[in-house]
Amino acid sequence: MAVTIGEASKISDIPIRKLRYWEEKGYIASAEEKTNATRRFDYYAIKKIILMKELIEDGYTVEAASQKAETRMKKLREVFG
Repeated sequence: MAVTIGEASKISDIPIRKLRYWEEKGYIASAEEKTNATRRFDYYAIKKIILMKELIEDGYTVEAASQKAETRMKKLREVFG
């Protein structure tokens, strides 16, 4: 299951523009659909976005939040595949 950038924005309460910026800088990744280049975010991407948001709210920089969230996401992928 994957959602559009608009849906990811609604789920995470983060503006689309900020999600695009994070993707451009490499903090998050989407999978583009080949037919129309629509950004799609899977469960793990959404989870990372939400973790990053929480970490930033706790005072982390975007870069530090991305690194910390990625470490947590690796652990999730190891357990759940």
